[in-house]
Amino acid sequence: MSVGQVLNISFDMAAWEIFACLCNGGTLVVRGSQWEPTIRELDVLICTPTILSKYQPVEYPRIKVVATAGEPTSQALADLWAKHATYWNCCGPTETTIVNTMSRHVAGERVSIGRPTPNNAVYILDDARQPVPLGVPGVMWAGGRGISRGYVALDSKTRESYIPDPFLLDGSHMYCTGDLGQWRPDGSIDILGRCDDQVKVKGFRVELDGVSTSLASAPGVSRATALLVDGSIHGFVVPSGQSVEAVLRHAQTLQPYYALPARLHQLDEFPTTANGKIDKAILRALAASPAPAGDVEKRPATARSASDCGTLVETRSISSASTVTAVSDSPADLEKQMPAKRLPQPLRGLRHRLLIVYRLLFSLVGLVNLCALAAVLTLGPAGLEWLGILTAANLLAAVLVRQDAVINLLYTVFCSLPRSAPLWMRSRCAKIYHLGGVHSGAGVGATAWLVASTVQSTASYVRAARAGPEPDEPEEAAGAPSAATVAVSWLLCVLCAAMIGSAWPSFRKRHHNLFERLHRFLGWTALALFWVRTVLSVSDAVPAGADVGPALARSPPFWMLAVATVGVASSWFWLRRVRVDAVPLSDHAVQLNFDYTVPVNGTFTRLATRPLLEWHSFATIPVPRPSPASAARPGYSLVVSNAGDWTRDCVRNPPTRIWVRGLPTCGVMRIATLFNRIVVVATGSGIGPLLGHISAPSCPTQLIWSTPSPEQTFGKGIIATIRRSIPDAIIHDTRIKGRPDLVKMGYNLARDFGAEAVVIIANEKITKKVVYGLETRGIPAYGAIWDS
Repeated sequence: MSVGQVLNISFDMAAWEIFACLCNGGTLVVRGSQWEPTIRELDVLICTPTILSKYQPVEYPRIKVVATAGEPTSQALADLWAKHATYWNCCGPTETTIVNTMSRHVAGERVSIGRPTPNNAVYILDDARQPVPLGVPGVMWAGGRGISRGYVALDSKTRESYIPDPFLLDGSHMYCTGDLGQWRPDGSIDILGRCDDQVKVKGFRVELDGVSTSLASAPGVSRATALLVDGSIHGFVVPSGQSVEAVLRHAQTLQPYYALPARLHQLDEFPTTANGKIDKAILRALAASPAPAGDVEKRPATARSASDCGTLVETRSISSASTVTAVSDSPADLEKQMPAKRLPQPLRGLRHRLLIVYRLLFSLVGLVNLCALAAVLTLGPAGLEWLGILTAANLLAAVLVRQDAVINLLYTVFCSLPRSAPLWMRSRCAKIYHLGGVHSGAGVGATAWLVASTVQSTASYVRAARAGPEPDEPEEAAGAPSAATVAVSWLLCVLCAAMIGSAWPSFRKRHHNLFERLHRFLGWTALALFWVRTVLSVSDAVPAGADVGPALARSPPFWMLAVATVGVASSWFWLRRVRVDAVPLSDHAVQLNFDYTVPVNGTFTRLATRPLLEWHSFATIPVPRPSPASAARPGYSLVVSNAGDWTRDCVRNPPTRIWVRGLPTCGVMRIATLFNRIVVVATGSGIGPLLGHISAPSCPTQLIWSTPSPEQTFGKGIIATIRRSIPDAIIHDTRIKGRPDLVKMGYNLARDFGAEAVVIIANEKITKKVVYGLETRGIPAYGAIWDS
């Protein structure tokens, strides 16, 4: 059980943290200058309510027990933490033991400080020092073996506050806490406030009169007073025109850091009541007003020294700029040296760079086409009629492998392998996202067969033109291609060659938007011309005057082309303009929420503002069951980050309605269901495609996320989602830590976590580097391959 040592060691509650933990066999986690990394490692947190209020339980799911003391808690804070952990509300005056009453709070019940702990006693007495009945307010006195001996060198104050205990009659003393309380019927105690001018600030007792005296003794100050307003000490001095820095430095020599005023007000004179006393009501109203230029909101620089910054709430207020990204401090074992790559060069490059699954699928399609070519050549002239069929078959394969429903079906089949299957089998099925190799191979094959068919048709046309028409030629001799067929065929060859050229990797990377438009519009044009060519070819083949319809119905290319056309058009059947609820995360990212469907985890959808010109794919985050407090309906969300012109405009001017088409389609993260444990790696906005899995993981998951200023860029909601599911996630702030070695971190984390696979979402260069670096060391790794 890990217990935090987060409080200043001069605070008596620190002794509770330290010794109660060590004496009971716990693990003490000592805080450094950053709070969040320590708190994320804790099972037990002991602190003041002020400190606890800075943290949300959903962001720290590892914490199982929380105990607060030092100042009154609030009903809302107690209820909040009691719903997520065991929450103990405790009380313990400094003059007695650390905790002399405690209560395990139940959410929804009224907050209480509970009953006395063993060997301690609590009395609630009236002015005659007699016990009060149930429900009657009185002054709380502490008794028992935990009472201290008194104040050092303050005999008169000790005699005033410590008196012999008249109830135990064993020679012990009891102490007047100055707190007002009353008994409940169940024996617990309600705290009602204090009956003197001694207040608590950040868990420490402060005498406001002492603060006033210290301020008044500063050079140039004639009178001074101090008030506690909204939990902070406000100092008031007269006359005005004093050096604020000098006054606070003087007070610092007489008061501990926690008793220094958070704000100093300078007045020409104090307001007074009718009795001539300082009118503190007016001063309180003045303190509650916005600070004028002459007031000081913070302590002098000397009060914010390194030693003081480690104290209670001051650390939270001063270091609040260090956000949750402090958890980017990687464990030391992530920096261990990796073993050497398994294969020597050039075998390693051949296996892991050249012969990737994408190229193997491309080559497999090419091999099938070569076998078909051999069959055509073997058949001789009789095999030429197969050229059109093979062209249509390749076109059909290229289209269907990019069709949403077909992709989802293939992913469902391959990702349905049980996790009990051998890892080698599951790791190969996970390569399903390389299916783009079939699309490319079939597209090149269709073009090659089209060229061959066009050359054959042209040759036949030329021979027929040279021979000229024969008057007595029988009808059976009909079948020579027409000039229209040849012209359309060559135009198709040019279009298909242009599509292949624009899809060449180097061109596609430099001119991605142009590639998408060429691929879309040339593809539609080519599909229409394929229909024209098919009809013309069948028409050329039938005798003059015969009906073309039956011949088309008997033509295999006709039906293949029909299926391909349905495949291309099907996604457009689902074109619609849907309502979207945009939630800005920062000036760099926005979350878009949809309610028209609930997709499967690991899918992506396409968005557009101009549906004919450009589409943008984003990973979905399914929301099948919104929280009861939310009015949202089931649906999904996605994160758009500023990565280009379209996304920048979407972030700056979030849409209220947007175009979508097709079905949410499976992507790389769909393969997560194949593994028992995985590590996911993301850089920058690559966290978006991972959020669906992170929010509802299909298996134990660890995360490495490398990005600059994650909370400022993506908002606290994203961080909370990550921490809720993966408390120990490694969030590496590159703004602070620099660029990490993701290969080394990924390898060591996968080994330490026992992961079966690593999935990375990053840019092309980093993805290829990490996948190569891990696979060459024996860890299955997966990442997008930019094939479309």
